[in-house]
Amino acid sequence: MLSKQDVKRMIADVLRTEAARCRLDVLAVLEPGQEEDLFTRMPREVLETAMQKAADLFGYEKRDFSSLDLMADYAFAAWVKNRRLTFFTSGTTGDPKPCVHTLDMLTEESDGLARLFKNVRRVVALVPACHLYGFTFTIALPHTLKVPVVQLAPLPTQDWEHLLQKGDLLVGFPIFWNYWVRMNVSFPPGVEVVTSTAACPPETIKALYQAGAARVSEIYGATETGVIAFRHQAQEPFEIFPFWEVSTQNPVLPRIRRQAQPQWQELPDYVSLPGPDKLVLLGRTDEAVQVAGVKVYPKRVEKVLLSHPAVKACRVRLMRPDEGNRLKAFIVLNDGYTPEHLGIIRTYLARRLSVHEFPRSFTFGSQLPLSALGKDADW
Repeated sequence: MLSKQDVKRMIADVLRTEAARCRLDVLAVLEPGQEEDLFTRMPREVLETAMQKAADLFGYEKRDFSSLDLMADYAFAAWVKNRRLTFFTSGTTGDPKPCVHTLDMLTEESDGLARLFKNVRRVVALVPACHLYGFTFTIALPHTLKVPVVQLAPLPTQDWEHLLQKGDLLVGFPIFWNYWVRMNVSFPPGVEVVTSTAACPPETIKALYQAGAARVSEIYGATETGVIAFRHQAQEPFEIFPFWEVSTQNPVLPRIRRQAQPQWQELPDYVSLPGPDKLVLLGRTDEAVQVAGVKVYPKRVEKVLLSHPAVKACRVRLMRPDEGNRLKAFIVLNDGYTPEHLGIIRTYLARRLSVHEFPRSFTFGSQLPLSALGKDADW
């Protein structure tokens, strides 16, 4: 399933995403093919972190390498030996959780996806292959379909009319599709697109069809499980892939397992089951929300806010669709502080929160917003 060139691309994506995460070189994610140069000019501490993440991904003890090629050779040897990859959750609340995916699991997934995408003739990748979603759709699936992969920068303003062709599967993510729609970009005939359930609004799915997408596939899954289900219209239930078995002892929080494995797994969401192979999402079990495709926890942001001496009480929640797709915060201040102290609060948060956790807007009031029944209300 995995060639040496695939491994090199995965490690290159580790380097590029780590450079962007550290704000070292945000443009690195937009420059496929420049990874060897990035390897040589990365600060040592950032490169050390990237080397550790690559070692964790492929399952070997971290060691230093003098070039990207040597690193890829060693990682490929580890893959041949271990036949497994360890992907990590986003880790917004503490350490990222390791999730092992064996070759059998990865093959089972790609075989199931191949039946869904059997008419695809080329995969166009806009997502990093070092994360499970990108790996599944831009490495595992193309191998099963025996089709080529083209890696492009996630920029909606490119000349898509000439870059795309009939039979392409364009693998993107919700925030990219939101920008695509806002830029009024159209698809050439015969192009399919795929996105994740990471807060891809129903109106975005509809707009992608209006822009000429031959078919939109929205994928439901998690790093812990891999792909679970899919749908093509936002108003439809998700259809569960046939390699999953579902236990309905608790119909609101069912468990699932791969048919070839003994252990059951909890779904990351509350769901309803309108049919034997259908599910409808009702809400996260861990109170997480998706911000630009990353899982974040408003309660954690509230806890950090409350640790500042200016903050007496607060609420944090996801913006409404008409407001944006980031977090917003409502703050009740302690005596002696005014909204003019927002600057010091923002500086305090910037040192403790990731860019996805950082609220985009702040509202101040004398008490938290409540409904007529005394429950939390929007603002």
